[in-house]
Amino acid sequence: MKKLYVGVDLGGTNVRSGLADEEGNILSRDKRKSLPRVSAEAPVKQIVDSITEVVRQGGITFSDIQRVGIGSPGPLSAKEGKILKAGNLPHWVNFPLAAVIKERVGVDVCLQNDANLFAYGEWWKGAGKGFDDFFALTLGTGIGGGAVCGGKLLTGFNDNASEIGHTSIDYNGPQCWCGQRGCLELYSSATGIVRLTKDALVNEHVKSSLEIFRDKPDELTSKIIFEAANSGDEFAKSMFDKAGYLLGLGIVNALNFLNFQRVAIGGGLAESGDFIFEPARRALSDRGFSSYNHLVSIVPAAIPNEAGILGAVKMVIDMEVGS
Repeated sequence: MKKLYVGVDLGGTNVRSGLADEEGNILSRDKRKSLPRVSAEAPVKQIVDSITEVVRQGGITFSDIQRVGIGSPGPLSAKEGKILKAGNLPHWVNFPLAAVIKERVGVDVCLQNDANLFAYGEWWKGAGKGFDDFFALTLGTGIGGGAVCGGKLLTGFNDNASEIGHTSIDYNGPQCWCGQRGCLELYSSATGIVRLTKDALVNEHVKSSLEIFRDKPDELTSKIIFEAANSGDEFAKSMFDKAGYLLGLGIVNALNFLNFQRVAIGGGLAESGDFIFEPARRALSDRGFSSYNHLVSIVPAAIPNEAGILGAVKMVIDMEVGS
């Protein structure tokens, strides 16, 4: 019988779980709301119930599971199995998530940054397969990043490497929740493009179908901006062009440090397609080293809904092999 593992991808909105074998075949899946703002206990229960469901669907018991891997927003400490303080998990401060889940399910639990595991999953079974040096980004409420260097997941000394969303591209820019100014995610995330668009709409000379949101800015979303751009609204398209180009500059900065050959982008804003990818690729061409930027590709994530789960599974497989 093949060894079995559970991978959990915990987000600020949803928690996804999957039962998988050692070859990365997902045998059962579950998705449900993560409820992080309700209480400290609510997301714990959602994780446990999600793990229980994939085990039930697989027709097995917890004793058949080798380990559980969890990808969570950070900052966190994988060594201690703790969430230190994550912006979208407000009730968890120095919270021993791995120990709490292990106590509930009776299986060893390992923790890692969710964006790192997204990158690891894409590298193992998705867009990064075959590339020893690979970078992945997730464009959602914020921007997460993860890197594989020389075929190994880059985690850093305290498991918080590759935070590309908090690299500053404007030292005089707006204040970020992290304490810095001008962070990339203030421009190129889903919330970032909304902020850019709201700021631009203050100019009364802007002509756009989005003008109606001058009087109701809180109702503007990245989806609405995409729909306007997709309908030919030049102003909306210019907002995507700016967000995408700045994203490309962030990628160039990461490339200059890590020298990866492929970049995969996932998350909700990546579904905007060429509206975000074309300017990002243009920035790479304009600003990357001309001697090798043509060898670097920026592509959509291949398995965006499974990468976090599979990255968590790959992590615990590696830990088992190394133990």
